[in-house]
Amino acid sequence: MAPVHIAGAPRRGKTPQWTPESVITEIQHFVQAHGEVPRLADLNPGQAKITGQVWRIDRYRAGCPVCGSAYPSANAARRCFDGSLELAIRAAGFEPAKRGPRRRTEVDLSERATARLEHDARVAVDAALARAADAETRAQRLQTQLDRARARAAAAPKVKTKVVRERVTDAAALARVQRAREAGEARAGALKSELAEARMDAAEARRTAVKLASRLERAEATVTEARAQKRGVGAELIDAQAAVERAEARAAEAEQRLAAAQGTPIRVERVVAASPEQTVVDEALVRAVAAEDAALRAETRAARAERDYAEVAVAATGSSRKLTSSELEALRSDGPAGPALLADALKALAVARRTDNRFKLEEALAAVASAAVTWRDRL
Repeated sequence: MAPVHIAGAPRRGKTPQWTPESVITEIQHFVQAHGEVPRLADLNPGQAKITGQVWRIDRYRAGCPVCGSAYPSANAARRCFDGSLELAIRAAGFEPAKRGPRRRTEVDLSERATARLEHDARVAVDAALARAADAETRAQRLQTQLDRARARAAAAPKVKTKVVRERVTDAAALARVQRAREAGEARAGALKSELAEARMDAAEARRTAVKLASRLERAEATVTEARAQKRGVGAELIDAQAAVERAEARAAEAEQRLAAAQGTPIRVERVVAASPEQTVVDEALVRAVAAEDAALRAETRAARAERDYAEVAVAATGSSRKLTSSELEALRSDGPAGPALLADALKALAVARRTDNRFKLEEALAAVASAAVTWRDRL
């Protein structure tokens, strides 16, 4: 079964016979319509559903908005290019998209890219809220099962001790009742444990949703502020450039007057003083340099905000993010390394998770990462 039917899309009728030329044409149509090269999730709705990017499924179902043709599936494109989607994209004249989050130098401040990042971030928040709601539903279901088990245990027939002594035939019934009661108590204890875990998962999911929503709001505010500052700096830069042009025009006019006056014998007295045009030019240059510095700072802040958006999208989709060289260097350790050290770190992580202490949990996660990186370096 094709991935599109696994994702729940209706059948489009007879499947077209894809050739390398038709695959290249549809990839070019995709880039023309959406402004980016297709990723695996764009041509594989099953992958898009697993990673939580359901909006890519709708775009795949709609097909090309330019000519109305259907996009090829990822498997169809791979079959035409030796099993590689990247070869198909390069054959169409484009560079495949890099895996993982974008680097700061690759941040796109266009409206299309910003809208796409906002959609991924909101998908992250919705996914976290959905996990919290699912955990709460599971907790309520376990609570209902626990109440029923308690009711069955309370409604079990009780055999008096005196009757058991006088009637030997009731010993088997008493044993069955006791076993049923013990089984009910064991089941109740298991349900209590599952209920506690479900409540803990629900609380953790709610905290995650609140954190993601807060980070989303801060990132949106930072992007808005950076854009406003960039627009103001652009206006100042335009004013400074206009002042420079006016100063240059005045200087040219003064040179023309000087050239016209050279033909007439006049008395020239040399006065050592800065011309007004030069003063205006110097002030305009200073303002231009200050405006460029402000624009650079605004772009840096915008890039930082876009990186926060990307991190929120990564948290939602579950895609991998490469650590920087400084982060890897901080995780490396000169001490012992190996599977035993990693196992101890995982045990400490489990203990910290049960305590529900944020600081201990962060320390345990750092220890697990350090043990894994050190072990990998020494393999």
